This record gives sequence, structure tokens and C-alpha cells, in this order.
Amino acid sequence: MIALEFTTFLGRFHPLFVHLPIGFLFLAIVLEWYESFRKTEVKSKLIPIAWLLGAVSATGAAVTGWFLGETGLYEEEYLFSHRWLGVALVVVAFVGWYIKSKPKAFPVKLQHGFNILLLAMLFIEGHKGGNLTHGETYLTEYAPAPIQKLIGGTGNKDVLPEFGTPDSVQVYADLVAPIFDAKCIGCHNAEIKRGGLNMSHPDSLRMGGESENVIAAGNTEGSELFKRITLPPKNIKFMPPTNNALTYDEIKTVEWWIEQGAPFEGSLASLKVTENIKPILLRRYGIDTNPKPWYETVQLQKLDSMQLSSLVQTGFEVKTLGPDNSLLDIKYSGSDLTKEKLSELENVKEYITWLSLANSNVSDELLSSVSQFTNLTRLELEKTAISDKGVAHLSELEHLEALNLYGTKVTDACLPYIEKISSLKRVYLWQTGVSPQTAKSTQENNERLKIVIGKG
Repeated sequence: MIALEFTTFLGRFHPLFVHLPIGFLFLAIVLEWYESFRKTEVKSKLIPIAWLLGAVSATGAAVTGWFLGETGLYEEEYLFSHRWLGVALVVVAFVGWYIKSKPKAFPVKLQHGFNILLLAMLFIEGHKGGNLTHGETYLTEYAPAPIQKLIGGTGNKDVLPEFGTPDSVQVYADLVAPIFDAKCIGCHNAEIKRGGLNMSHPDSLRMGGESENVIAAGNTEGSELFKRITLPPKNIKFMPPTNNALTYDEIKTVEWWIEQGAPFEGSLASLKVTENIKPILLRRYGIDTNPKPWYETVQLQKLDSMQLSSLVQTGFEVKTLGPDNSLLDIKYSGSDLTKEKLSELENVKEYITWLSLANSNVSDELLSSVSQFTNLTRLELEKTAISDKGVAHLSELEHLEALNLYGTKVTDACLPYIEKISSLKRVYLWQTGVSPQTAKSTQENNERLKIVIGKG
């Protein structure tokens, strides 16, 4: 344990050493090229000295960097090539020092070739080190689009798939596993098991690692994984240790998953979607978990234009709900509504979802036709002669969500019929014969139903 702490202490000096070889070697090469441009016959003794200092400091950078990599704070996938390229650079630097110390013993082309080789290695090694520290997109994230396209960068690395209905979304496979793949698998896979943990498969993740309770189902405080991803970034146990930390949305997604029992199987519809996760699902994946009105779920072919024209000629105002929704919003407010006219609506009964007969001469008897409109979700009957008998015809409507009976002749006797409409969310009963006390009692027994009523 003491040895590990000491090597970690030495590893922290890597940022100090890593810049020295860059400075020394770059200075040596620039000085040599400057003298070649000036055609100086006797090369400066500073050139081999700078190469030697560069090689020695590169050795210090490689050793301290190796110790720093052993802390497990960097993704092995990128660490391997960075380490060994650093070792190769040390070798090349010492060979370069030997060549530069005997300039007349080696061809000029060989010496210039070594210069170019070393500069290329410094550039690649520096870039790989930057990727380890700041992430792969650090240099290209804010580059103009043409430059990003030229070097293969992307303006938005985290473009995520959008899903359909909650039933089609597998919580672990579609929401949680991609987060682990992007942020954790690099150090916790079948080949590299930092802390003894392999997160590449649900079975290996269940087995955990050296820490107990990597994932405690239903308990985020007892889950070591959640503790690590929510520690302060400067904490040595913070995960992941790179610049590619989990975002707020990703942390909240993992938190919600653990709170729901950390299931590896099951769809989104099978879990409780809490209020704090709803906006994340909508923002990150385009999944709207709020209950949709029935009319948004109905899929019907478009009506023939002749049928719509026939309804308009009969006296109805007809609108569709939108270019992608064939359901109809129909209104009739005249005083000459007849059974024959309503029969025209029966021809398109499955298409009617909003119907307004307010201020018309609709009667209880005529409402028997309305009971056939199976996709009706909103019905406006305000200021008509409708009574309790008419409301009885509506109790079979399975998808009615809003009913306006304002200014009608209904009484307390209509409430049992209203309670039978299981889909009903709102009913307007002001200026009717329904007493406020009875309405209040009915609403208390039906939490899903909101009754709006006045005193007069």
C-alpha cells in the first residue's frame, strides 16, 4: 500500500516532466536547421546537449507517466499506445543524441530524417496525451465544420437514437448500457478489469468487483458505482477519471434505474416513470411518457374529400386535427339539427373526436346517435335542452375525456351516468341543477375526475 502511494506520488510529477523534452528537443532541431540555413560549417555544441537533456527529461516523463497510468485513472484502450510511444520516443531521443554528438560521422539526410521522425513522434504523443486528459474531441469540438470534416471530427459526438413508444424501449439495453459503454467499458471490460469489475455484460456486472455492492438494487446510497460517478472530480476515486465524465442527464438516468431496482430486463412501460426522469427521457431520447389523449393514438386512413364536402353542405363546420391526423373536429350551432343530419355524421362516426353541438337544438333523443362515436374525446353540449336522460346515452363512450354541460337541464341524477364514463377527466356543470354538495361528494370518490361547477 505504501509502495502504491509512493509511485502515485511520483506519477503526479508527469505534467512537470512532460513539457521539458518538448522544449529541449524542439530547440535542438530549430537550432540545427537554423545553422544549416546559415551554412555554418562547425555545428554548435548546444545541439547535442539539448538532445541529451531532451532524452533525459523524456525518460523522467515516461517513468512518471508509467506510474500515473498504474493508478487506474485512465482508459486502458488509449493508455497502452501512449505509454509505449513514450518509451519509443526516449529511445529515439538517445539515439538522436548519439548521432548529433558525432555530426560528421553520419549523413546529413539521416540527421534531418531523425529530426522529422522525432517531431512527428512528439506531435502524436502529445495528441494522445491530450486525448487521455481532455477527451478525443478536445481539439476539434469547436473547429469550423469544414475542418472537422477534413480531420474526421464530428460536431456532435453524442447524437443519440430516438425511440417510439415506452413499450418499445428496453431500459437497460437502450438507456443504461449505452452510458456504460461510452463512459465505463474502457476500464472495466473482459480484458481490463479495473477494481476487478467487468461491466461489458449484465452477468459480469451482477458479479461486481473488489468493492461490495457495486449496484445495490433500489439503493443509490449503497451502490458503489453511483457513489463513484457523483464524487467531486478532484477526488481520486471519481469515475470515470477522464474528461469524459457522465453528464447530468446520464447520472440521473443511472440513478433512476437503480432506484427502480436496477433491472436488466423489462421495458420502460413496466417501470415507474417518476416526474424527475420524464424531462430527461423527453430531452435526451425524445420519449414522451406523459399520457396521450386518445385522439393522438388513433390511426385511420384519410377520408375522401367528397365525404367532407357532404358534411359541410349539410351545415356542419368540419376541421381535421392536422396534416398527419385524419380525425375530425365538428361543430354545429344551428337550430335546425335533425336526425337525418346526424345520420350524415354516423357515416364517419369513427373519425369524430371533437364534437360541439353547443347552442343548438340537440335533444336527448338525438344524443343516442352520438353514443356511436367510438373515438369521441370531447363533447360540448352547453346551453342546450339536454337533460339527465340525454347524458344516459353517453355512458358507453369509452374514450370521452371532456364533457361540457354548462347551462343545460341536468340534475344530480346525471352524476351516476357520468361516473360510468371511466375515461372522463373533466365535466363542466355550472348553471345546472346539479348541487355543489353532490358534485363535491362525487369528485371525492373519483380522483381522476374534475368537476367544475358554480353556485347558480
